[in-house]
Amino acid sequence: MSDVNINLTTPANLTNKRILVAALDWGMGHTTRLVSLLRQLKNQQNQLIFAGNQAQNKFIKAEFPEIELADLSGYEIQLDSKKSTYWQLFQQGFKFKKAIKNEKKWLSNFVMDNKVDLIISDNRYGFYHPKIQSILVTHQLNLQIPYFRRMVNRNLRRMVEKFDVCWVPDTENRGLSGELSKAKLKIPIVCIGLLNRFQKLQLPIHFDYLVILSGPEPEKTNFKEELLKQLSVTPSSVCIVGAQVTGFHCHPNPTTTQLAELIAKSDTIISRAGYTTLMEMVDLNKKAILIPTKGQYEQMYLANYVQHPKIEFR
Repeated sequence: MSDVNINLTTPANLTNKRILVAALDWGMGHTTRLVSLLRQLKNQQNQLIFAGNQAQNKFIKAEFPEIELADLSGYEIQLDSKKSTYWQLFQQGFKFKKAIKNEKKWLSNFVMDNKVDLIISDNRYGFYHPKIQSILVTHQLNLQIPYFRRMVNRNLRRMVEKFDVCWVPDTENRGLSGELSKAKLKIPIVCIGLLNRFQKLQLPIHFDYLVILSGPEPEKTNFKEELLKQLSVTPSSVCIVGAQVTGFHCHPNPTTTQLAELIAKSDTIISRAGYTTLMEMVDLNKKAILIPTKGQYEQMYLANYVQHPKIEFR
């Protein structure tokens, strides 16, 4: 356990610390967007521990073989755009609360047996400790939902304020997150810039479209099936990331380096309009067609808010 008071106003201040990191398992976006941050922290001579489920740890191990891993169960929230979002989240409310309770208990036990100077949580609301400085990474401080907005955001702020500081992955002008990241909190809010794990490469175009499948199930599969109906009748060359599909060039689990090359070799990216994907496409200045998930109000808000010459929302 650490009694060190650390300056948390920017990632650049963090050096020679032992840092415990965890991310929400709503798809893989919260995990993948931390790659650039983990890379920076590692280069600043910090010792990193990543806590996640099997899929998250497998990904982190491939990216950072030297990072220590710990097993931590996820929230395991499911979403189906064919059903009411509110009803699905209401039904899974107990699971959400139980996951937060479990991660608090897990963290309490972990820090008793392991030295930890700092905790970084990407959208895991119970992953903080009263005796160790804790950072929440999120752009979701003011949810743009159609019903019960005031009540939901009030409860959200209470959870966020359990942390010592909130890092927003956006620029100061809120060019991507807009109203989503604007809130009055009792803790500092620091914009740390866009998080993009990909190197910008210049390679010959090989594919017309690169389809990136992501997000929670069963919606990920629903999205794949809808796209396949259209892609199967197009003469365009297509590559699919995130699944193995007969008749297409596929990469079910590419590394960051491999995916960066696939993006560079593709004329247009097709994906859901998740915030991580949006950050990556904007930072790479890449042509993309982003399709908001019905019922995911964050993506629907982003589709109406973000204006970029190379990004089309459908």
